[in-house]
Amino acid sequence: SFLRSSIKNPNHRSQTQSAHLGFFRSRPENPIPIPTFLPTMCPIEQQKKNNAAMRQQGDSPSCSTSSTASFGSSRESPLLILKVGTSSLMLSDTDGFRVNLANLARLVDTIASLKRDGYQVVLVSSGAVGMGCIKLGMTKRPTDVRTKQAVAAAGQSHLLRLYEDLFGALKLQVAQLLINQSDFLDKDHWQSVKSTIHECLALGVVPIINENDSTNTAEMRFGDNDNLAALTAVQLEADALFLCTDVDYLYTANPRTDPNAKALRVVDEPWALQVDTSAEGSGMGTGGMATKILAARTASTAGVPCGLINGQHPERVLSFLAYGLDREGPRNPGTPEPNGTFFLPMPQDGSVSDNRRWILSLPTCAELSVDDLCARELAGKKSLSSHGIYKVEGKFEKNDCVKLMHNGTEIGRGLVNFDSDDLQKIQGKSSNSLKKVLGLDEVPLEACDEGNVVLTVAADAFNPNRETAAH
Repeated sequence: SFLRSSIKNPNHRSQTQSAHLGFFRSRPENPIPIPTFLPTMCPIEQQKKNNAAMRQQGDSPSCSTSSTASFGSSRESPLLILKVGTSSLMLSDTDGFRVNLANLARLVDTIASLKRDGYQVVLVSSGAVGMGCIKLGMTKRPTDVRTKQAVAAAGQSHLLRLYEDLFGALKLQVAQLLINQSDFLDKDHWQSVKSTIHECLALGVVPIINENDSTNTAEMRFGDNDNLAALTAVQLEADALFLCTDVDYLYTANPRTDPNAKALRVVDEPWALQVDTSAEGSGMGTGGMATKILAARTASTAGVPCGLINGQHPERVLSFLAYGLDREGPRNPGTPEPNGTFFLPMPQDGSVSDNRRWILSLPTCAELSVDDLCARELAGKKSLSSHGIYKVEGKFEKNDCVKLMHNGTEIGRGLVNFDSDDLQKIQGKSSNSLKKVLGLDEVPLEACDEGNVVLTVAADAFNPNRETAAH
């Protein structure tokens, strides 16, 4: 493919990536002087220039990243998913909305630089409604569902045109994919979407994904693009997911109102994280910090690390690449922590199957509460037996996806072999008694088969002596 043929020297890529990071730690992060499609000296190009001078003087760049092979991925080029929200793309005041062109130029230039250095990048972008407001001269975001759908339809083409112009200035092509949650409900369709994105990457283009806000109903929405980005990262077996927000880090409380709020730099266990996310967002998008934490948990469950960065500085992605995207910590002694919040991936004792990745993308319609013994059995990769279920909440059909709960906390997802009526009859009963209880000649032996269960917490989460950390 074009991408592979253009990557000739992986070692040079490593040096280039290392050059990027020293600049951001040694110089202030000033905004681009003027909003142009092609900045005259972007931060990434400036860093290359600075480090070239350092090498001529016999100095070393301030940090280094290992080559792309260090990601532990079977693919030749690591795959990164970047999600940018409306608050990072647009500005608003009493006069209405306008494009934050300087910020958008930084984003596009960062992606272009990553591609030059051998990374594959998928962009999940919000902004259709906001762009539609600009196009139609609206000063406020619509609240009526039908109006919002129409404004999104008008704005999506405007948004893509802007991306095409910006990427085109850097000699890159883009492809648009508008996704509905219904695209993920059927496994074959889910696989088709995955194949289409991979083929776009093989052709050397940048896939730009957005939820299809113009036709989606409330029942068929992902909820927000943070969730869509996480599910895309899980679907594509990405090497990392990055979520842009309007703050520098995840904090223990709202830093705007609580002077005791502390920044979290590295979160070892996203599934066990408890922070205050009640603060309001920018008001321009649909997501917030709570949705980003949920997205990080989803990605972590499938072994995908997640970075939270300030959308005003998308180049901070590079600090995560220097740090290392696994649970082993910095690849080089003395490497500073990422310039953002890093959610570590959940430990995996093997690759996550496509079936389990698909199950993670399904909406849940009910909850099954299990006892201590059953929870430990699930952690040991055993099937969910009816004898361990003591509570069934919600209505569902056979093969629906449900949450598996333990002491009020979600510990997994599973596809059920019974509908809710039958499962209520057999909860707490042994497998040998199911035929008699249901009055049937043939019944499944398990409530959920082992291959249809996905843990959303680490297997050692039920160990009372485990240590947790977020710092």
